[in-house]
Amino acid sequence: MQDHIRRALNAVKGQKIPELPQEVLALEKEIKSKLGSVHTVAEIIEMNTTLSGEVMRIMNSPVIKLKEPIHSIKDAVKIMGLDNIYNLVVSEAIKNLFGSGGLIKDILDHSVDVAFCMSDISDWVDDVSRDEAYMLGLFHNVGALMLASINEDKYERIFRASHTRPVSIIEKENQIFGSNHAMVGVVIGQKWHLPVDILNAIMLHHNPKCERINNDRVRAMVAMVKIANAMVAEISLGAYRGQEMADYEHDGSNELMIEDLALTEIRTALMSYNFKD
Repeated sequence: MQDHIRRALNAVKGQKIPELPQEVLALEKEIKSKLGSVHTVAEIIEMNTTLSGEVMRIMNSPVIKLKEPIHSIKDAVKIMGLDNIYNLVVSEAIKNLFGSGGLIKDILDHSVDVAFCMSDISDWVDDVSRDEAYMLGLFHNVGALMLASINEDKYERIFRASHTRPVSIIEKENQIFGSNHAMVGVVIGQKWHLPVDILNAIMLHHNPKCERINNDRVRAMVAMVKIANAMVAEISLGAYRGQEMADYEHDGSNELMIEDLALTEIRTALMSYNFKD
């Protein structure tokens, strides 16, 4: 494990890992405090108008599925609770850290689609909340954002190929960059203090077999990433559905044992989804 981390650090050597906004750091400190309060947490989020706007947008979107729309950050914090609202704030922060053009935009758009899809899949998975699923969907490819920032020309072909070859593409990344986006994602996630289960799922989301993962929750998270990536590749990107991607999705579906009807409903929701714009 340490050798993989060392290689990931070497791959991004000389590149500055983006810092989370100060409001996110203050939010983490407040939530960890024994005196953390809904009022103070809401005030911290509201200090960053971009983040607070994104949080409101997500809260009133199909991602969270509230029965009634909310109209303030304080309401959002009350409904979600301190830990869950933190997950949403951190998730939204990633969208503004790597730029917004070219391949970076394509990777982010892909991640948003995967996050939306995973939030729906979470309804069929015990012990993974919608906000955790959304968070993992956005963060699972954060290492890809970093590698694209290092060399967009080299990474673009790899990223496109990952939509049809989600397992073998990791070796290609190792050959070109000396590491891969999953391990680079772990390095970034550690700096940002992401939850341990999220970090492990990021590391293992290209594992060909879920059964190799011992932790039940992480195994379920990886299975969710597999299903969501396959759906997004086929529906949102129109990627060729080869055997490798079919096996990748099938392994995730077998692990979670989600009914075919439920998967059809999730696919339909993804096809009608236009929230990210």
